[in-house]
Amino acid sequence: MQSPVGYVRDGTTHPMIATPTFPDLSALVVDESLYIRRIVRDMLMRVGIKRVLEAPDGAEALGVLAESKPDIAIIDWDLSILSGEEFIRLARTPSTSPCPTLPIILMLAQPRRNVVDRAVGLGVNEIIAKPFSPKTLWSRLDEIINRPRPYSQVKSLLRPIPRAAGVAKVFA
Repeated sequence: MQSPVGYVRDGTTHPMIATPTFPDLSALVVDESLYIRRIVRDMLMRVGIKRVLEAPDGAEALGVLAESKPDIAIIDWDLSILSGEEFIRLARTPSTSPCPTLPIILMLAQPRRNVVDRAVGLGVNEIIAKPFSPKTLWSRLDEIINRPRPYSQVKSLLRPIPRAAGVAKVFA
């Protein structure tokens, strides 16, 4: 008889949490820290995202965006040369961006309400607070890939239409 799928702890079999898969996607990871970029790269590769592009700052990220047109971007707010805020503004402006509807997941070291509100106003799709677990990143990927939101133009920016629940997940 075959044992159930899971792991054993204290002689009891516990079910394994299924790891989602997102094959055939490319991701751009932008963070000044090589260490953080490597951790996020590993998390992405564990769910099947094999093409992971990296940039240490917003300026280089814009170049990668124009050259490679990734499927998603995971970007830190606090960047040098071109901040995360400036990158998002340029990426969401149809006149300056090669892909203004690029799904953007924002990483925040200190998710203060005023920064979250500014980021949402600029058009980020999801926000995660550092440090975060693979499960947290995967849940945000699931949201943008499997439950995409339509975009609307607000002034010069394209922004995803807000969900009814808002950004409460950031602080959960």
